[in-house]
Amino acid sequence: MDRAILHLDIPSFPVAVERVVSPRLRERPVVVAPSSSTRASILVSSLEARRAGVFRGMPLARAIRICRDLIVVPPNEPLYRRASDAILKVLGCYSPLLEPAGGGHVFLDMTGTAQLFGRAVDSADRIQREVRERLRLAATLGVASNKLVSRVAARVIRPDRLYDVFPGSEAPFLAPLEVDLLPGVDPSSREILWEVNIARVQELAALDVAHLRLLFGKRAWRFYQEARGIDPSPVRPSEKTPAVREEETLPEDSNEDAVHREVLDRLIGRAAARVRQMNLEARRVRVRLCYADGVESMREEALARPVANDFAAREVVERLFEKARGRRIQIRYLEITLTDLRKASRQLSLFEDSGGNGAAAGNGVAQGNGGPPGERGEAMAMAATVAKERREGALTAALDRIRERFGVAAVGFKRRVG
Repeated sequence: MDRAILHLDIPSFPVAVERVVSPRLRERPVVVAPSSSTRASILVSSLEARRAGVFRGMPLARAIRICRDLIVVPPNEPLYRRASDAILKVLGCYSPLLEPAGGGHVFLDMTGTAQLFGRAVDSADRIQREVRERLRLAATLGVASNKLVSRVAARVIRPDRLYDVFPGSEAPFLAPLEVDLLPGVDPSSREILWEVNIARVQELAALDVAHLRLLFGKRAWRFYQEARGIDPSPVRPSEKTPAVREEETLPEDSNEDAVHREVLDRLIGRAAARVRQMNLEARRVRVRLCYADGVESMREEALARPVANDFAAREVVERLFEKARGRRIQIRYLEITLTDLRKASRQLSLFEDSGGNGAAAGNGVAQGNGGPPGERGEAMAMAATVAKERREGALTAALDRIRERFGVAAVGFKRRVG
């Protein structure tokens, strides 16, 4: 049985949602950007703003100079989350296999639902009308046998239309399109393709795996499949786990390591404090940065040991930041996200042990004489880790008390030089 995958795409989703709330914004050049700093970057721009020369990643001050009647709307994440939830509620009536793929983007697996709803393209048409009538949002939908082709189909027919790619016609559909439409083409691979004069998908599809490996290394097989419209990946419903995100736009674009570290320390302090206030701990950390030219980079790591205090989070964030910072271009924006939040484990209560009994127990494990040398070594390492976490937890609790009394900026990290 051929799969039937729908991709719903609401272009410039935050702007579309803001226009539902404020109809005065319709048909006007609108951008979503932090209004606290003119050094902030444009997060989303409307079609009218793009026609005026204002694009995502552009400094806000420059955008205002280019488009004098530009309307700047600050980001409203709670509003966008409510709109996303409303969309998922509509789509959930057609299939339980939903995969949110960013603001205004959702994959829906309609395979095997023909007896209930008819052909997938007919369901897509009903979904489009329902989203427009109930939520007042104009959605574009692509229908295909896999996620890759349905996503591309929804992008090439904007705005507010429906495209059905028949099974078996994936490669001919993609062939004349620009390679930038393929999900795997990022800024670095785009430069490589430009250097070898490849602009269309059909030109990329003409290369075999050996040639692609010379150009893209380990990513060769991905490009081989994407150029031919092959994508076996399933639609994966997301796990509803809370997350804490902190972000900051630098006052000025900077390449100074000290500036980056100072901003990261502030973000860590705020994010970790929020996690502790909820009596949670994070099992996954993400760091995202945006360069002055609008290019973004992100690194994420699942943690073997969850974090909740500033010190443990700081170690992880600094490691991810070094991995994400791969260019010499100045950095404009930094963001950290603590996610996969779970209830704090019982061991965290040891952090606040003021009587010293926990430390004594740890030392007892470390000094035990039983067991082979390997086990004693592991026990000593575990005891050292627990003792370190206890010290960091106690110090973090002290920092929280100081910040609560004198303000967040009253105390922070001090870095040694030399």
